[in-house]
Amino acid sequence: MNLAIMDALLNPQYWLTMAANHPSFWALWLALLIHWLLPLSANYSPFQYWQQYALILADQVNQPTDPKRQRKLAGGLALALMCGTLAILLIATRELVWFRPLFDALLLWLALDWRNIDTFSQAFADAIEQHDKGTARALLANRVNRETESLSIVGLGKAGAETLLLGTARHGACVIFYFVLFGGVGALLYASLVRLARVWSPSRLTFYPFGLAVARLLNGLDYVPMRLFALLFALDRSPLTHLKACWQQGKRWRTPGPGWLLACASSRFQLSLGGPAIYQGTKTLRTKIGSGVTPACYHLLLLRQKLRVSMLIWIAFSALCLLIV
Repeated sequence: MNLAIMDALLNPQYWLTMAANHPSFWALWLALLIHWLLPLSANYSPFQYWQQYALILADQVNQPTDPKRQRKLAGGLALALMCGTLAILLIATRELVWFRPLFDALLLWLALDWRNIDTFSQAFADAIEQHDKGTARALLANRVNRETESLSIVGLGKAGAETLLLGTARHGACVIFYFVLFGGVGALLYASLVRLARVWSPSRLTFYPFGLAVARLLNGLDYVPMRLFALLFALDRSPLTHLKACWQQGKRWRTPGPGWLLACASSRFQLSLGGPAIYQGTKTLRTKIGSGVTPACYHLLLLRQKLRVSMLIWIAFSALCLLIV
């Protein structure tokens, strides 16, 4: 009996049959292939219109003179309006298309931004190596809400490492995680929420407390996939040490999911991350993670390589889950 099972598992025809019966498996690989070869530029991404509409809506309902409770309620209702409308539109469209796997692959391709983060990391590391602070600040400003004009090489290294880690996790690993659970609709809804959270970020006084609802929802959605990705990132030399750092330092970060990943990377490469950041002229105190060296070009390239390997393993496990389920 065991030999028969082993023979079946080792038979390529068995796996081809399994893949043919699971169209989401092919949708995943098709979207990843297109994304890696033809990444969607920010200039052509539909998310730019999504974010513009979010700003227009916020201008109408987020009034600085309103009471704090009313602004918080307005943020929750605006979030429900935008994401609810998009969810209804995507679900209805999926019911009408003639080939759903192709539609799911298209939605996943639109949701992914891993390739652009990878390209950013190489360009940013080159700028840090050449001490080109102007280029590094410009590259970073396109990815974060914090002010970058006053950042030194030390601050740029920290911010760049954090952006690379969290960007890869959010725009790559988490998107794929929700694709496995809810298909292309789930992946695109998550990616839309990430963009919405950046536009309405409560770290900027203009959107506090209006953006608390979207920030808390995103933190909740990040909780499981970010921690799983951190555990995968820890699978290297001395994994127990890295996991201990995740538990001890990650829980002190303001958001538990990203905190685990930052603490794991800090422990793995002996880096110093976190610390104060400036948003719209206001200094925000953030928890310091790790007590190692400040990330330099060498560390950024190591992080990029490690993240690439972790993403490949993550994709392989995700594909296997699609075959099994």
